[in-house]
Amino acid sequence: MSNISPTPQPRRHRTAAALVSAAMVTPILVAAPSPALAAPAEGTIVLSASEQPETERPTLDRLKRSAARRDITLEEAVDGYLTEQAEEAASAMADRPDGPVDTPDVMIDDLPAAELEDLTSLAEDEGIGFAEAIERHGWQSDFTAAAEELEASFPAEFSGAVRAEDGSRAWFGFKDEVPEQAVKLAERLPVEVELVGGRGFSEAELAAAQNRTHDAVYRHPDVTDAITAYEIETGEIVVEAELDEQATTQAAQDAAIAEITPPRTLSGRFPVDMRIVGDATAEPEDRYIRGGGLLQTCTAGFNLRHTRTGTKRIATAGHCGRSKAKRNYDNHSRDGGSTTVTRVWWHKGTWGDIAYYSRGGKTATRTFYHDWNSKRYVDRRGGRPPKGTKVCKFGMASGKSCATVRYRRANGSTVRNMVITDTAGSAPGDSGGPWYYGGTAYGVHFGKIKTQGDTAMRASFTPIRQFEHRNYRVWKR
Repeated sequence: MSNISPTPQPRRHRTAAALVSAAMVTPILVAAPSPALAAPAEGTIVLSASEQPETERPTLDRLKRSAARRDITLEEAVDGYLTEQAEEAASAMADRPDGPVDTPDVMIDDLPAAELEDLTSLAEDEGIGFAEAIERHGWQSDFTAAAEELEASFPAEFSGAVRAEDGSRAWFGFKDEVPEQAVKLAERLPVEVELVGGRGFSEAELAAAQNRTHDAVYRHPDVTDAITAYEIETGEIVVEAELDEQATTQAAQDAAIAEITPPRTLSGRFPVDMRIVGDATAEPEDRYIRGGGLLQTCTAGFNLRHTRTGTKRIATAGHCGRSKAKRNYDNHSRDGGSTTVTRVWWHKGTWGDIAYYSRGGKTATRTFYHDWNSKRYVDRRGGRPPKGTKVCKFGMASGKSCATVRYRRANGSTVRNMVITDTAGSAPGDSGGPWYYGGTAYGVHFGKIKTQGDTAMRASFTPIRQFEHRNYRVWKR
């Protein structure tokens, strides 16, 4: 694939520094950043929103006019249209290999019914109208597909992707020049897109540096717990450490930090933001949880299929697998039915927090509960969602809620490679539940992790692709 350099008008150049917001909190110590991290003035391509293609949704526009004329909400008009199409379209009923589900296989323009359901939830969560939610987030699937394609095509060059939480813009970074393929993919998105070249590092290199930093911090004798993550846009590694009770004075903390983070020794060329917090522990919700069927005190996120043998398993959180060798599985009340499942394997560490059980006496399906008594099919295995991606989860304790990806790769004291969201929207009993968007499976719920010195814990999950270390993949339609 050939590379291109930034072009003149109508695109304009600016440095990556223009993207970086103010520091989250005042750090206790920041190691000196390497000059290699500074993006050059030339190397950035900005595609302004006015130059990008507008998304045409004629059916949705017609439903808006119909809703206004009939004095009903757009949600009601959309729901009525989907119901009508599901009854009339043979395709809405044809591809149901595991029986009927509640979400029909119909679309409104480019939006599947599954995504429209989640957009309804996002509108409620964000306190905005349904139409605005579609405008803000209706292009997300195209963005995540582009990010995954670029990461797969340029693993040594791709240095991350971020989607603005309000859906107004997208950002892609690259170690050296911006690939032509990236520009072509970005030109399909209906928002402003910034493609930053000359970052000097790939996301894989940043993740490796994060792991080295995490190991070094956690080995320090004064550290009792630690969480690490990184900021995609800045290349900064954020460390939050809890010190031994004896190291409570400011002098003791300063001494420990100086020993832990001498400049440029932990992570090499990446800056490290080191913070001491009162409680940096991860809090797995290992008593109950699941984003699909109920798994006694936990739940199974999605069904898995072995890539070679075809064996089916039920996925859940690792700490759920560790705590019980056998569990009772129950469908939601409207479906009924239960069985006893047996733990096959669990893991809590490098690959995150994952486990799987046998399927007991029931037949595995490619469906999952995305809300109480509501099922849909898995149609896609998602990668590690970029920062800013909207994701939803279901748990038996807190039900369905949606959030925004804050860190796409974070390490805790006992788990690594976690995704952390921007909200605490979960409760004990949600562990192991599915994280998804539309028909895309993203992960299984872990619990809450406290980050950035916050007083609140933030919901987190293990990416579903971590099961591939065991040759299992989400069983999709």
